[in-house]
Amino acid sequence: MRDHLVPSLRADGFGGSGRTFRRVRHGWVHVVSVQGSRHGGQFAINLGLQPLSVFHVLGELPDPKKITEPLCEFRRRLSRDDADQWWIHEPTIESMNAAVQAANAIYETAGREMLSHVCRPESPFDLVSPGAFAAGDFDFRGFGSTKVRMALVLARLRRAQGRFAESARFAAIGLAGIGTAVALRHELNELASLQ
Repeated sequence: MRDHLVPSLRADGFGGSGRTFRRVRHGWVHVVSVQGSRHGGQFAINLGLQPLSVFHVLGELPDPKKITEPLCEFRRRLSRDDADQWWIHEPTIESMNAAVQAANAIYETAGREMLSHVCRPESPFDLVSPGAFAAGDFDFRGFGSTKVRMALVLARLRRAQGRFAESARFAAIGLAGIGTAVALRHELNELASLQ
């Protein structure tokens, strides 16, 4: 990792050490985290996005120097497509180097673009309308969660931006799909009442 992936991340403004790296761009924290298999012999690279203006999954404002990928509201695995990509290696330096070089190539050709696309100044998270979101007509480059959870986060984000009518509409989308997930219902009802 230190020889092949970390230099690319540092060149892109990421800081960190070990298996987790972070940077802040346009009000978002980007997290890149290497996940080893508990059985050994393979690893995945997880990407997380968290708006600084809204709570992370545990209901706290994010600390951009400490947040981990599982706490981010929008997550995905690094891959060329939406596949669950794992890099397999043998327990040799040569094999591990080859796996990390392959992973770094995917980061440089796909991951870098994914992150820059979704967190640019005119981010798709900021531009998507409630109607387009409800219809599935948006491109978050595979970053996401459940539809209810994404509607909640988009409602929170719109509230933080002072876009209260849109916040209410995103919350209504979340309420329409909430089913028996009562833990989110109170906040969604509160957001849906904003105008």
